[in-house]
Amino acid sequence: MKQQDIKTEEKFMNQNAWFSIFMGITLLIISVYPMLNHTSAPLLFLGSAAFLGSFFMFVIRGGFTWKLSYRLTYKDEYLNTIDTIAYKHVVLALLFSMGAIYLASDNLAVDVTHSTMATFYLAVMSLVYGFSIFGKAVIRR
Repeated sequence: MKQQDIKTEEKFMNQNAWFSIFMGITLLIISVYPMLNHTSAPLLFLGSAAFLGSFFMFVIRGGFTWKLSYRLTYKDEYLNTIDTIAYKHVVLALLFSMGAIYLASDNLAVDVTHSTMATFYLAVMSLVYGFSIFGKAVIRR
């Protein structure tokens, strides 16, 4: 594999990490905000603003280019290993968060909907995936 291909894949992994972190923060705001204020009226505006803000931060920080298409695996074996480990972290975090929610379900408010919890789980998964990749691949450079 050429050095240029490895650099391209590292840049793609960097963009994946930043995008996952920003989307996780956006989904976390969307899922936690109605529980804090007991209302979901400004949720559409807040969610749209958070999504646009995170997307523009991703474009600015990640240096988005249209040439990089989505691939399920990386050609570089080290980056492929980092990706596999990140998915393992996601599964462990999802199981831990679901178990913690199950154990604390008696203390949660009754008005928490399934869509709110699904959004919370997606936020946890996105954040864990992004930080796992960020911790291994982005800091390595």
